[in-house]
Amino acid sequence: MKRRVFIIHGYQGYPEEGWFPWLKRELERAGYDVALPRMPNPDHPVIAEWIGFISGLVGEPDPGTVLVGHSIGGQAVVRFLEGLGENGKAVGTTVLVATNFPARPVPGSPEKRIDDEVLIPWFTTGVDPAMVRKASGKSTVILSDDDPYMSLEEAKSGFEADFPARIIIEHGKGHMNDESGITELPSALQAVTG
Repeated sequence: MKRRVFIIHGYQGYPEEGWFPWLKRELERAGYDVALPRMPNPDHPVIAEWIGFISGLVGEPDPGTVLVGHSIGGQAVVRFLEGLGENGKAVGTTVLVATNFPARPVPGSPEKRIDDEVLIPWFTTGVDPAMVRKASGKSTVILSDDDPYMSLEEAKSGFEADFPARIIIEHGKGHMNDESGITELPSALQAVTG
């Protein structure tokens, strides 16, 4: 079976950011086919556009298909998985890094809780957890204890409630992006290959 990995960056992200190139190299050395695309309009991500892009990229999913998503890219992966589950399809492995599970809208007025209006749809549109679970395969969530963009406890409890995954807590890795200076992420490599 062909082992394919799709690495999806986040909002204002890009393929050369942080640990993505390192993970791509390591996985290619291990024999995986790896796609690390530039997502459409990364400064203004639109849910439907990102889901459609991932769908075109992946084509027909199978047990050799691995999805890795960072931040809003992780949310995009979850939303793509929801559609797969609705169609009775699944991937083999899902790895979500520095993201939250969008099962429930952000409480209260989103405009007050979310500083960037581009992100409001991402945090106010939920998914069906059962459909995501059906499609996600072996799943790992990697969070940092000092992520400046989201509460570790809120993110962790959201996954625990809606998405049965192995949860790894990294220490002092921030949002695990360029800002954080993270150029390698061994836990992500292990989650894909282990």
